[in-house]
Amino acid sequence: MNLPKFSVRNPITTIMMMLLVVILGVVSVSNLKLDLMPNINPPVLAVITNYPGAGPEEVKEMVTKPVEETVSTTPGLKSLQSSSRDNTSLVILQYDWGMDVSEAREDITSKLNQLNLHKDIGQPMIVKFDPTMLPVMQLAVASGQSLEEIQTIVNHELVPQLQTIEGVASVTVAGGFNEEVLIHLNQDKLNQTNLTQEKITQLIQANNLTYPGGVLTQDNKELNLRVIGKEDSIDTLRQLPISMIPEGNAVNVVTLADVAKVEMVKKDINSIAHTNGKESLMISIQKEGTSNTVEVTKEVGVVIDSFKQDYKAMEFTVSADQGEIIGQSIGNVSSSLLFGGAFAIIMILLFLRSVGSTIIIAIGIPFSVIATFAMMYFSGLTLNIMSLGGLALGVGMLVDNAIVVIENIYRHISLNKTRITAAIDGTVEVAGAITSSTLTTVAVFLPIVFIGGLVGDLFKELALTVTFSLLASLAVALTVIPSLAGMLIKVKTVKQTKENKIYKNVITWALDHRLVTVVLSLALLIGSVFLIPRIGTEFIPAQDEGIFKIDVSLPQGSNLSSTLKVVEEIETIAMNVTDVEIVTAVVGNANPLMNSGGNETASLNITLIDSDSRTKPTDKVMNDLKDKLSSTISKEVHLDFNLSNSMAAMSGQTSAAEILVAGPNAAQVKEYVAELSTRLKTIKEVTAISDSMEVGKKEYQFIVDKEKALKNGLTTHQIATFVNQSIQGQVATKLSNSGVEKDVRVKVEGLNNSKQAIENLKITSPLGTKIALKDLGAVVEGQSPTTISRDNQQDATTIYANFENTDMGTISGKIQTEIDTMIQDLSINETMYPIKMVGGTEMMNDAFGSLTLAMILSVVFVYMIMASQFGSLIHPLIILVTLPLAMIGVTGALLLTGQTFGITAFMGIIILVGIVVNNAIVFIDYANKLIKENLPVRAALIKAGTTRLRPILMTALTTMLGLLPLAVGLGEGTEIQAPMAIAVIGGLLSSTVLTLIVVPVVYSLLESLKGIRKRIKLVMHTLKEVEAEMITAK
Repeated sequence: MNLPKFSVRNPITTIMMMLLVVILGVVSVSNLKLDLMPNINPPVLAVITNYPGAGPEEVKEMVTKPVEETVSTTPGLKSLQSSSRDNTSLVILQYDWGMDVSEAREDITSKLNQLNLHKDIGQPMIVKFDPTMLPVMQLAVASGQSLEEIQTIVNHELVPQLQTIEGVASVTVAGGFNEEVLIHLNQDKLNQTNLTQEKITQLIQANNLTYPGGVLTQDNKELNLRVIGKEDSIDTLRQLPISMIPEGNAVNVVTLADVAKVEMVKKDINSIAHTNGKESLMISIQKEGTSNTVEVTKEVGVVIDSFKQDYKAMEFTVSADQGEIIGQSIGNVSSSLLFGGAFAIIMILLFLRSVGSTIIIAIGIPFSVIATFAMMYFSGLTLNIMSLGGLALGVGMLVDNAIVVIENIYRHISLNKTRITAAIDGTVEVAGAITSSTLTTVAVFLPIVFIGGLVGDLFKELALTVTFSLLASLAVALTVIPSLAGMLIKVKTVKQTKENKIYKNVITWALDHRLVTVVLSLALLIGSVFLIPRIGTEFIPAQDEGIFKIDVSLPQGSNLSSTLKVVEEIETIAMNVTDVEIVTAVVGNANPLMNSGGNETASLNITLIDSDSRTKPTDKVMNDLKDKLSSTISKEVHLDFNLSNSMAAMSGQTSAAEILVAGPNAAQVKEYVAELSTRLKTIKEVTAISDSMEVGKKEYQFIVDKEKALKNGLTTHQIATFVNQSIQGQVATKLSNSGVEKDVRVKVEGLNNSKQAIENLKITSPLGTKIALKDLGAVVEGQSPTTISRDNQQDATTIYANFENTDMGTISGKIQTEIDTMIQDLSINETMYPIKMVGGTEMMNDAFGSLTLAMILSVVFVYMIMASQFGSLIHPLIILVTLPLAMIGVTGALLLTGQTFGITAFMGIIILVGIVVNNAIVFIDYANKLIKENLPVRAALIKAGTTRLRPILMTALTTMLGLLPLAVGLGEGTEIQAPMAIAVIGGLLSSTVLTLIVVPVVYSLLESLKGIRKRIKLVMHTLKEVEAEMITAK
């Protein structure tokens, strides 16, 4: 079917079909979900197991190792890491990307259910890593009231309301405290009454209950009988009888109050939250994976506004709002899209100097965008900065096909054809070329869609969006454009422009000096290659989200109050820094589930004022604060500064360079870590070195004398359980207080602060005798590691190297040099003791490897399409000459703008593979037609160049101007695409200029070689004929 002919002959049908697509697109865009990034799902599972009261060594031996052995045989497992710390084991399983970890989760669950762990060890929890687990909103609540009053309101009113919002998965509260009923047993009184902690716990459990007694029948009615014994107040609990002591003829009843102090107390506080220096509660809200982030945060805002009206004394401060970030980012990328489209249309108008023709071409932009929305909806894509970035990237290219068609229609009109005939013939003539050029552009995205991994997840939606928009623009160019041109285009004479005359002189000179032209081009290319090392490399460009984080670490063993004092000092300084609006802090362990951090750690989030009002970018503000703190905070305190980067958080990237050292011998690993750390400190860009096996904290250790224990019928396990229960206490039951159930904990008084009290603690042997702990062993001082890390079931330590004034690629190269030197100097067996860079460096190298494969496949696909179009294996090779010419501009553009080379800039190069060949395709396609019409090669090349100059320049300039807003970066959300846009602009600029000169020269050289080859064949044939005649004559 001849689409251009049908469209021109049936304009009403064409317009109706166009309107149908517009309606579908408008309906679709209103139903597209908004998100910051595409759905990235790393195939990672975590097994979290709690072992209360256990140290890292015990956790490793009794929990981590058994779990590792159990899960290590799971199919598809790529790597296995673990960390053991006080009370908690964390085992992380990373699978091959693209694998459905749901099956692995079921398999692991089944295996772990069969694992026989100690009764005090909690049930292992299996958690799938999901970027949606990151909070979509964090807010702080403070007030002039007591924290206890706010906490009651927040926990019993606000949190339940937030949990009812559609799309909210969980709401967690940090800071504040919880209450419990504490029964403090007096050891001396226990000894006098012959009671033990265990016995009292059992008595409380046995008496504080309500139990069904059965059913009675009375007067033909059934009545339930219940046995009531449950306590409903602390006073009644105090009067609980626990023993009877004979005194003469009488019996003295011993109550709980006689041997213990019973009171409501605050549980041990493991975290404190602050907002702008005031004690507060920190609320984190997580959304369900499929819900709309913007809608969820909007509904949360409605609930908060309602609470502000009801509780005017309470202050609500939103410290992080993903919905707002998404809205701003998408708004900025959308602005880039609109500005890019406007710039492209202005450029067309300047070239064509015809409002009518410009309008005809410009119609293709909104129509293609709207059609793309429809295709996005039916493909299940979301509106995020990558998918919208794809539209912004392609907006300048959406008019390329239309420009070529309009230009050719004008050329046919100049041949004295009618508008309708010119519209049909002009479109049909270039239909093959624009289809081929569109397919070459689309072809480069095909490997991205199927490549998988983080790169595939990140760029898939961008690739699909660009593909949809370009295919829509091709459909517009073959149908709508000729249809409108047949009705509206004005007949005018096409005159040779000034630029045509200049270009004709340039191409004539180049064809006369072919060798010089080729040598100059090669010199430019080689020069750009030498400049490449000066461009730094990174994984993902930093995003200015207006937030940065400070992680605080004090020496091991520091208590909560010491850490709080340091945090308050940082808060005071931070709140006086220009552009800082909100300072939130969580001191201690804010996540009991993961047991992340301890009393010696804290985390501060610094939120800046609105980007429009800021005087400095976020990184500059962060560095200013860093400089101020370096002269005031104690050198014993370690501060780690990190810019908030949602993309990095989703991928798990950290700001520090990470080096993993593993091996079968922990002591040897420790030596290698110490040696490498010393060497890394000699690198001037490295600012701080830390590792995952820090100096252990001071502890008391009870060394059991196994012979004495055996004589008294006791085992180490029985003694350990007794000590743990005595110090940590035992939760005997729960007591209802004001409608809220509180734990009732039984513990011996005064054991936490006295070594002597622990030694005098008496355990009851199976024989009924009481033996002091000092008679069963000795209490000594010692040290324990804070965390024990393992990699693939070997002891491992990760070294973290913070750096500044350089990029990830450069610092990684220097670190790798130090690693290689150390391995050689110490003759390290790399098989037994692997030392490798992990984290951001590993992800960057993996991503670059995937993108390199994608680029090679893109070149192959583009060559195959061009070979099919031209029916030649040689002509596509001529066109591929444009690819290295593009690298000249890419290198120059990245250097001039100070951008580093990351995965987005790499993506820009892959996109260039499909774009830069288009100009050459249009050029060569027309030159071949002229040669077939018996025009000499030289004349055909000059005519093809001058005829196609305007559409080539117009398509290149509209693409570059369309990308300009993205390259400049119009606010938050555009930073990630800026390097990609800059790479495409630079590459397209150099390739366009050089294509118009180098491609005809190379074409001419190859044709000359073909001519020489033909002449040689002719001479050889002639010589053979002469030789044959001479033989015949003889």
